[in-house]
Order: sequence, then structure tokens, then C-alpha cells
Amino acid sequence: MTAKPVVLFVGPLDTNLPEYHFFEEHFTPVFYRLTTKANLIRDLSIDPKLKETCAIYAGFQGFQPIGGLIGDDVIEALPTTLKIITVCSAGFNGYDLIKLRNRNVDFCNTPNFGAPQVAETALYHIVNGFRHFHTFENALKKAHNTIQARVQLQEYTDFDSGDGQFKSITDEKELARIDPWFAFGERVSRDLYVSSPRGKIITIVGFGNIGQELAQMVHSLGMVIRYVKRQRLSADEESKLGYPVEYYRSLLQAATGTDCVALCVPSTPETVGIFNSKVIERLNDRCCVVNVGRGNLIAEDDLLAGLQSGKIGYAGLDVLAEEPQVNRLLITRDDVTITPHLGSCTKEVFDSTAIFCLKNILSKISGGQVQNIQN
Repeated sequence: MTAKPVVLFVGPLDTNLPEYHFFEEHFTPVFYRLTTKANLIRDLSIDPKLKETCAIYAGFQGFQPIGGLIGDDVIEALPTTLKIITVCSAGFNGYDLIKLRNRNVDFCNTPNFGAPQVAETALYHIVNGFRHFHTFENALKKAHNTIQARVQLQEYTDFDSGDGQFKSITDEKELARIDPWFAFGERVSRDLYVSSPRGKIITIVGFGNIGQELAQMVHSLGMVIRYVKRQRLSADEESKLGYPVEYYRSLLQAATGTDCVALCVPSTPETVGIFNSKVIERLNDRCCVVNVGRGNLIAEDDLLAGLQSGKIGYAGLDVLAEEPQVNRLLITRDDVTITPHLGSCTKEVFDSTAIFCLKNILSKISGGQVQNIQN
């Protein structure tokens, strides 16, 4: 009986998937947790099964734990039997694609199955930015009373934009002058008002799958949509969107009059630092900024200055410049909400990307067509 080809899994997946069970019938899966580059090179040279690897399933994390798949030492250590490497992510920084091609190894990423989910994450931050639900929720957890939570915020709290903190009033004379009647919840402190996103202008930077998914969502909220893209959609494409849009070639041009900016573009030399002080000074006062693209799209020092001055009213971030580390000056602010880069993180996306990678491996080893080759 011929031994089944070996596939090295350096990332997890749901092994209860029917597609995985089918995969097991044709391949021998070997699960391997990456620790160091040196350990990988050693194990590839001494483990009989690893020496016969025909494909690598790298999951979402890929080879990040060992600093990527870069350098002659680790590339040359790959088995001569290796034909394909698949990653579940759309991004693929940290791979020497040229050297892999020289070894006749296909490198395949995965299409963006998670565009709707990333847009959902952006929507969460946008709604928070206007309605301050996160602030009211925190107040309620302290007060344990719905009326008192609103009263405490609206009548007995000031917001310090310098350090981004909501601060309870403690001065006895000032407290004596406060005579709350009814706290409706239209203010989130004595000076900051809550507003609706309806009728506000949002500029969506990047109008691919994620940007268009988000536009559909915010249109249902009644927002006015501007979009920034290198090339404008055709008149026919714009008409098929089902909602009105206004095109701008640059964020700087679109910034004037904007109430909310949503960054939905990848990191490229042209987009690094695209949200900066020049843009901020043109925005409407108390503008919201939401980033679900890449952390380095925002010049963080400029963002902090905008928050401290009050020009920026809120920042909702799912990506950060120095991930996985978080800027302490941002995370300690009450006018910033940060989610830990979970834009597309749902069971549906986790499984659909795994299935795509498994099918790509099956196709490659059986001599079929491979999708999304990047080298």
C-alpha cells in the first residue's frame, strides 16, 4: 500500500470539518507548533515525516512565530518534495516569494472571505463613536441603576480631552450648585453631547469589498457617503450600488466637512500615514475615525494630538501601528475603543478559509488548478 503524502500543519483548524475528514483520507496530516527558526530547520532535517512534506498549511498566523519564512537558511531547509504553501490570511508579509518560486513552491493566500465581518467591526466602532454606548455601559456597571448612570455622567462628570478621561466632579462648592432634574442621556458629560450618525458625512477610504459592505451598512443608518479610491467606479458601477456616493481621489480632498472617517485600505507606500495632521485639521470638529485597515495608516502622534485638542472626538481601532503591542497613551483614553484585530474573526470565516486552503492543497497534489498563487 502506497503511503499517503505528508502535509505539515503549522496552524490550527477545526478537525471536525467534513472537508478535513475527506482530506485525511488522502493525506497524512502532521501538526507542528512553530517555536524558533533553528528548531524548525533542525526538525526538517531529522524528522522522517517532515522530510517528505508535500504541502504546508500555515493557517492565519503563518510563520510569524519564527519571524516569517525569509532567509536562505530556512528556505533551503524546506523539503525538496514541497510543492505548495497555503495561508488562510489575505495578507502575506514575511515570505520570500522569489526564493520559494526558485524552489518551485507555489505560495497561495486566501481571498478575503471576511469582508462583511470586517465591515461589521467598523460599524460597531462608528455607532460607538456617535452614541457613546460603551461609556454609558461602563457608567451603568458602576451605578447598577439606569437612571443614576445617566445622571452621574450627564451632571456629575467632566471630560478631560488632555488625558482622555471622564472625571467625576469632587469640588464640594461645585457639587452644591448642581441640581439635576432629569438626565435624558443626550449628554455624556456636562459638555459633550450625544448625536446620531443619521445625516452625518462619512468618508470611506478604500472602496473594495470591505468599503462597499460598510457603505451599505451606514447607508441604512442614513449617513451621507463619500468614498476615496485610486480609480473612480464607473457610472454604471456607482448606479448599481443602490445608494448615492460621492467620489474623492484623496482623503485630504474629502476631509473638509467630514464627520467620520473609516479606513478600509491595506498598507502600501502610498497609504502609510494617510490619516495625519493635515487631514485632521480639515475635518469637522469632534470627528470620529475608525481603522479596520492596517495600523500604520494612522500617524498615531497626530491622532493623539487631535484627541487631546478635542478636534477628534473618538477613535475606534481594530488595528494598531505596533501590533501586537498597544500604545498606552491610546488604550488608557475613554474616547478610544480598541478591539484586538478581530475584524473578520468569526467561526464562518475561520472555517471557510480553512476549506479553501485544504482544497488548494488537494488540487495541487492531484495535478489540478491552484487558486491565488502569489509567486
